[in-house]
Amino acid sequence: MKKLCVLLVTIIVLGFFGQAFAHNDHYDHEEQYVIEEAARRDIKLISAAEAKEIAAKCLGSENIRFKEVELEDEHDDYPNPERFRPVYKIECYSGRDEYDIEIDAVTGKILKFKLDD
Repeated sequence: MKKLCVLLVTIIVLGFFGQAFAHNDHYDHEEQYVIEEAARRDIKLISAAEAKEIAAKCLGSENIRFKEVELEDEHDDYPNPERFRPVYKIECYSGRDEYDIEIDAVTGKILKFKLDD
């Protein structure tokens, strides 16, 4: 019985991590597409570190915990070169509040600033 429980827990854990890796792989592919498309168009992107600095300044705090920082094509129908707009989508915490922030990855302009409910 103990071996069966260990086997079931192992299967569940491996299944969970497999889903997590598959989910992250999607973002790696999209980020790679954005980087390659920007290079092809000779567009200079700001770095993830610069995007985090912009978010921190926007929140007026240095005590921010970043949950996710993703480089994406704003027009989720990639690859569609006619509608290319690279953005950083940031989820972060300041104190107990969670924020969603979108930053233009070319200009550094804040496109969206939302306090999550």
